[in-house]
Amino acid sequence: MIPQLTSLYGFNLRVARAMVNDLTPEQMTEQPHGVVNHPAWSLGHLVMVADGLAQLLGLESEVADGWAPIFATGGIPSNDASRYPTKEELLDALAAQHARSAAAVAVTDPAWFDTRNPDEKRRKRFPTLGDQVVYLMTSHEMLHLGQVAAWRRAMGLPPARR
Repeated sequence: MIPQLTSLYGFNLRVARAMVNDLTPEQMTEQPHGVVNHPAWSLGHLVMVADGLAQLLGLESEVADGWAPIFATGGIPSNDASRYPTKEELLDALAAQHARSAAAVAVTDPAWFDTRNPDEKRRKRFPTLGDQVVYLMTSHEMLHLGQVAAWRRAMGLPPARR
């Protein structure tokens, strides 16, 4: 199952790139018709979550200084583009996080994935560490990429080309 999981994680990264490939720097933080989660925030949030995934897998954090408060879960995205890294910086950081997490998953002892989730709060939704890892690598990413797809529609843009 690990090859399928890491393959899908790679697919998600390709979708992320496709979702923003044609966007201008100004568009990255626009909030049309009340759509709050713009592409810059969504990508940055995925970087932060992927860094959290890497830490769950035993790696050190590698996120840029200052990114945590900007992209925190529950934070309120701003349309001030100067507060955000560039599209290229966001995509590079997401690709780096994907590469290190996928590599860590590939060498993790399969028994580890069946370990009871030590985080009591998260254990309610993700009873095992494997449940949490699979969610973070698949559903959580696609949830936010789906928001970017809806944002594109609100902007009057065509669907992303993959």
